[in-house]
Amino acid sequence: MPLGSRPITIRHSMLRNLSLLIVLTSGTILVATWILGSSAVEDLSKSLIERTATRTETELNRFFGTVHSNVRIGVDWARAGILDATDHEALNTLFVPILRQYPQLSSMMVATSRGEEYLLLRDPLDPDAWTNRVVRADDWGSRVLNRTWNTRTGESQESFGELEYDPRRRIWYQEALKAAAGEEVFWTEPVIFFITKDPGITAATHWVSGDTTYVVAFDLLLLDISRFTTALPVSERGTAFVLAEREGGGGLEVVGLPRSDDYADDGSIRNSLIFTPPNAAVADSAAQLPPAENLRTPGVAPAVAAWEAVGRPQDAFRFRAGGEGWWGGFHAYTLGENTFWIAVIVPEADFLGDVIRQRNVTLAVSLVALLAALLMALVMSRTYGRPLEALANSSRRIRSLDLDAHDPVSSQLSEVSQLADAQQQMLATLQSFSKYVPIEVVRELVHRGEVAQIGGTSESLTILFTDISGFTTIAESMGPEALTAHMADYFREMLTILEDHGATVDKLIGDAIVAFWGAPRQDPRHAEHAMEAVVACSRRLGECNAAWAAQGLPPLNTRFGLSTGTVIVGNAGATSRLSYTVLGDTVNLAARLEGLNRFYGTEVLVSEDMKESTGDAFAWRLVDLVAVKGKQQGKRIYEPLGPRGEVAAERLAFAQAYEAAWQTYQQRQFAEALSQLAKLLEAWPHEPSLVRLYEICQAYAADPPPADWDGVARMQAK
Repeated sequence: MPLGSRPITIRHSMLRNLSLLIVLTSGTILVATWILGSSAVEDLSKSLIERTATRTETELNRFFGTVHSNVRIGVDWARAGILDATDHEALNTLFVPILRQYPQLSSMMVATSRGEEYLLLRDPLDPDAWTNRVVRADDWGSRVLNRTWNTRTGESQESFGELEYDPRRRIWYQEALKAAAGEEVFWTEPVIFFITKDPGITAATHWVSGDTTYVVAFDLLLLDISRFTTALPVSERGTAFVLAEREGGGGLEVVGLPRSDDYADDGSIRNSLIFTPPNAAVADSAAQLPPAENLRTPGVAPAVAAWEAVGRPQDAFRFRAGGEGWWGGFHAYTLGENTFWIAVIVPEADFLGDVIRQRNVTLAVSLVALLAALLMALVMSRTYGRPLEALANSSRRIRSLDLDAHDPVSSQLSEVSQLADAQQQMLATLQSFSKYVPIEVVRELVHRGEVAQIGGTSESLTILFTDISGFTTIAESMGPEALTAHMADYFREMLTILEDHGATVDKLIGDAIVAFWGAPRQDPRHAEHAMEAVVACSRRLGECNAAWAAQGLPPLNTRFGLSTGTVIVGNAGATSRLSYTVLGDTVNLAARLEGLNRFYGTEVLVSEDMKESTGDAFAWRLVDLVAVKGKQQGKRIYEPLGPRGEVAAERLAFAQAYEAAWQTYQQRQFAEALSQLAKLLEAWPHEPSLVRLYEICQAYAADPPPADWDGVARMQAK
């Protein structure tokens, strides 16, 4: 210590040094904030434009992805042979729920190369009112069948009218034929629909069955785009809007209006999206979307003009409107052969106030930090025993694998702080590790004082495999972040139910879940508990799908496969990497049963051993006698109908009648089986397993199988 210097306490030293440091730092920040304010305005504007454009693009992906998914659903139904353009009752049954679920869809069509067309149109004023138009150009000529009906009142009217109309001459039909059958979707340019006089766009695709070409199309209302853009908060006066390239290079037209008091409700939005040229001879036929230059929202028309003048840059650009500086950005969005432009404009003045507020906030933070420095000096005088005691208690909890959140320990001592951080990191590591392995397994090892090693035992367990139907299509329709969040919600709901019902979750494979019951905790009723878990998952998934649909998210329909039997359960792998898992034919069978759901059109399939192990707790339907891939001997597989006493009488009657017909089929009495199945088809025309068995009986009635036929359905696919 230098001669004449006066020692001071740690409290006074920290108070003086921290206060000086904070004052100097805050002053520097204040000066830098003021100097860099102009640059901040530019950066904030560009960042806001990029975020808003990305958000709008995500909304467009969701908006158009819904239509794309439903078009593909129509194709899947067609491939399954359940679409008939002349059977409008059956088509209503299929497509009315889709149009109810997605109000942005105003209508849908199914047309054929024979000149047939089925049209389903919703009433925009009454959600229960519907219109059908049935066209058979080759058979009826200009006569068309018009039918109006109401699902609430039950009222229905039919009449024939005259209409010179052939779907094969419509642009959506002709262009859909150019796309890859069942794979690509053709999108028309935005138009004003002839029937509803609403702005919209049509999505269509085609498929070929035999000598007939089919086209399915959906009419999508563009109103939802403007609902989104007019409500999108950009900045105080900033706004976003969407433009489309008019066919033939005819300029830009508006498909998403900017935020304005002029567009306060659906009526004003709709009226603003319909433009009739002043020199139009017939107003209705000449109606189109408004030109971009017609927008009167401040800054919009100058932004479009400036953007056009500088060569349509993709980067943000500065322009002037109303005597002040603005920033704008136009991002291209491609839909089929259509090009849309997501436009965002922001006045610089919206951010000048933020710079001033930032300076004031910095000053306030500096004062708070100065006061905090005084408190820190006082805290240093406290005893150091409390943090060490808290660390010891937390260590004991961690040793017993109590991984719930621990109160963090803070200390001004470097060594104690490092120890506390290390403990929190260890806790976080164990919490993360517990999400990858069954925590009950680890607790059992800790309780026994054993080290995990390779080995297993033979046990009777119940195995579950799940998979999401059409997941590839869902993944393609969503962005990575949205898909990840959607799947996180799905797995949280499913895993919570499974674990609440005593399941040990083995692994997650993509969208699939593998779980089992009966180990490491013994459970004599593991089959029954597994079935209860699947029922609960199915019910909860129905609730979730309804909620997701309301959010514009695609439904996640899960298939389940379960089997009960002897497996090897234990630690498998290498000495350096173990997995507590199950092995054996029972495991393979559960996986195969999950896959067979696609073949039989079911949601859940179980093995015969699984059914027998549940006792009388559930009602079942015999589905088939199947030999899965790699096996020669057939095993009966069953579909659960639900807990006994909760299944509708007509469903139980169907199960009994189906099994009786199946037994007749097994006895090679194919003609009699056809008669039994035909009666069932009258009441259950869309039951895939019923349709399959009927088709097999038809084939065998015409060409009987060999004498050694054993009635086993041998599956070659996994």
